[in-house]
Amino acid sequence: MKSCDSKTAPILGRMKLLHNRLAAGLLLLITLSPVYADDHDKLKVLYMGGRGHDSPGYEKFLTAFLDDQGGFDLVISNRLDDLRTGTIDKYDVVLFFGSGGDFTDPDQEKGFEDYVKNGGGVVGIHATDAFKKSDVYWKIFGGRFIGHGGGTFPVEFTDATHPITKGMKRFEITDESYRDKFHPATIDKLHHLGRINRGTEKHSMIWVHEYGKGRLFSTGLGHDEKAWSNPALQKLTLRALRWVARRPIKDPR
Repeated sequence: MKSCDSKTAPILGRMKLLHNRLAAGLLLLITLSPVYADDHDKLKVLYMGGRGHDSPGYEKFLTAFLDDQGGFDLVISNRLDDLRTGTIDKYDVVLFFGSGGDFTDPDQEKGFEDYVKNGGGVVGIHATDAFKKSDVYWKIFGGRFIGHGGGTFPVEFTDATHPITKGMKRFEITDESYRDKFHPATIDKLHHLGRINRGTEKHSMIWVHEYGKGRLFSTGLGHDEKAWSNPALQKLTLRALRWVARRPIKDPR
């Protein structure tokens, strides 16, 4: 029996080593596969709407749009408690859409501000008319809605070198032309990217803001389906989601 054990032990050892190497190789192949990589690196987006405008319509549009692009994990929430610390931190980006509403608990507002200060990303689509009782929301967004025009109008870029607007040309859109009052504490920290240019209407409608370690993109564009279907706004939205999350910029497919 001793003689038999001494012969089989090296064989069993080599088999175990081979098994371990095969398992390690298989694990490496799995982690390097496109499916695993895409799932692992998906950009996690928390959607906050439901307060005003056609939030259900935008939810449907955004879900289909991001599904077509790939690489996104979109959670349609509309629950303000998801802005609390411990929940909001699970996401790379919070996307706000629409108007109205207010925080119902100070911890929601604090969680949102801490999230941005610590490096979270924020995208606002037609969202400066929301949370109007909150100085924190106004300060982070930089602008607060005070009125609008409408119809079809041209949008021109005041900075076409920024990663979000690079290479983009002047476009026309049928939408609302939001006007905003800028927060005195952050007015000089906003980087304006685009404006309406129609007659006496020449105010900013697209800007970015770095708040603490976080990044924000805001546009007054995006009132309804006519605006959402505009290729230029779609490109801005996709680029913005990636820029605020510090991901490489990609254009719509």
